[in-house]
Amino acid sequence: MTNLTHSADIAVPSRLGVGPMSKNAVDAAIQVAYRRKRRLMLIPSRRQVEAAEQGGGYVEGWTTETFAEYVRSRDPEGLILLCRDHGGPYQNPQERHQRYSIEQAMKSAAESYAEDIRQGFDLLHVDTSVDLDGVASLEDAIDRAVELYGQSVETARSLGRATLFEIGFEDQGSDTNDPEEFEEQVTTALERLKGAGLPLPTFIVAQTATKVMETRNVGALTIAPFAVASAVRSLVAVTRRHGIALKAHNCDYLSRDQLRFLNAAGVDALNVAPEFGVVETRAFLALLEELNLPVQRERFLEAAYDSGSWAKWMHPQTTASDTDRAIIAGHYTFATEGFQALKEVAGHFAAKKGIDVDARLRDAVDRAIDHYADALPDGVLAGPETAVAV
Repeated sequence: MTNLTHSADIAVPSRLGVGPMSKNAVDAAIQVAYRRKRRLMLIPSRRQVEAAEQGGGYVEGWTTETFAEYVRSRDPEGLILLCRDHGGPYQNPQERHQRYSIEQAMKSAAESYAEDIRQGFDLLHVDTSVDLDGVASLEDAIDRAVELYGQSVETARSLGRATLFEIGFEDQGSDTNDPEEFEEQVTTALERLKGAGLPLPTFIVAQTATKVMETRNVGALTIAPFAVASAVRSLVAVTRRHGIALKAHNCDYLSRDQLRFLNAAGVDALNVAPEFGVVETRAFLALLEELNLPVQRERFLEAAYDSGSWAKWMHPQTTASDTDRAIIAGHYTFATEGFQALKEVAGHFAAKKGIDVDARLRDAVDRAIDHYADALPDGVLAGPETAVAV
């Protein structure tokens, strides 16, 4: 059963979602959780960790099963919650690359969720915002969410699992939702879920003026925090009326003061992911410089740039250099044979100086995660008296 903590008057399983960008990022999250004695959410997307039948993910080549096994082997107290981020149709790249019909994409998403549930995931984000060639209409997004939600609840019940849910119907934008439109959207979605006899979600994702591009947050929060905080309070009021927590996505690269604005506005939980991959990439590059390994540094940057994985993060008016782009994409190469060979060379020279490469990288990510954990003071571990089951 999933124990809950409390943010204001809403019970939530945890206040911070951490993207598992690498094994070191997972280990760093576990370090932070145990040092602070609080629960953290690991939030793999379908790109990062996926069912074996659907090819696994780019992070360590982990399948849903091997990822869950790895985390459990290092988390004896169960402080880490396994949470699917951005499940749903067309969230696995092959569904678009192979031009799946919506029926095929829905079946693929349902199978992915079923494997999550079998492996004991605590929370599933039902994200139906994406269509084959763009963004799904709100009507289609809600229809598909109710269908997948219902199938997942049925699977969870058949396996006796306590599974929580998170819903959202929009791609992340740089501004906030309009509160009146958000109220209508939330009411419609919840009425559909209730009408189908389904439990309410734990989280609803709102637009909180947080948007990651390149290696910065370009959301309106970074420009007009007071105005954003006021708008977010209105969105929080909507979710509060329904007894559901509000989660913010794309909260990377926020300062402590900006995080305080979100916290003060009543945001119950937030997700951070790509920043931790960039932090580890920069730490590895710094180590290569420290070890005087310019050839390995250049090879790493070339491989990261050539991966093209930086493309989706670029600002339309970008002035980023090739090196900047490579840093954005570095973590996408961590599981490749080429990177492992570079890391082995670095390890050989680091050992002569008494440096543990993985410890160095892990500690860099630990500090980055701790920045966010420290800014969410209400997420202290709560007692085991409250749990939610479907």
